[in-house]
Amino acid sequence: MTGTTHRIDIDESRPLIAQPEVGHNRWHEGIKPVVHARSGDRVVLQTRDAFDGQVTQQTTPEEVARLDLSPVHPLTGPVAIGWCRGG
Repeated sequence: MTGTTHRIDIDESRPLIAQPEVGHNRWHEGIKPVVHARSGDRVVLQTRDAFDGQVTQQTTPEEVARLDLSPVHPLTGPVAIGWCRGG
C-alpha cells in the first residue's frame, strides 16, 4: 500500500464533546478537518459509541432514562480527502 497513514486518537477517559480538536457531533461546513488525506492514504479513526461513553455495562434503566442527549452522535473528524491527478 502506498501513501501515508493518518491516525485520529481520542482520550477514552474524556467524552468526545470535551475534545473538539478531534471530534464533533454534527456535520457543518464551518468545522475544520482534523486530517487532510490524499488518495491512497490510510486513515485510522478512534471513536465513541452513540452516547459518547455515558452507557456502560453497569448502567441501569433508570440512568438510561436520564441520559444527556446533547452529545449524542459523536463523530471523529472531519477528514478532508483530496486526490492527485496524473500521478
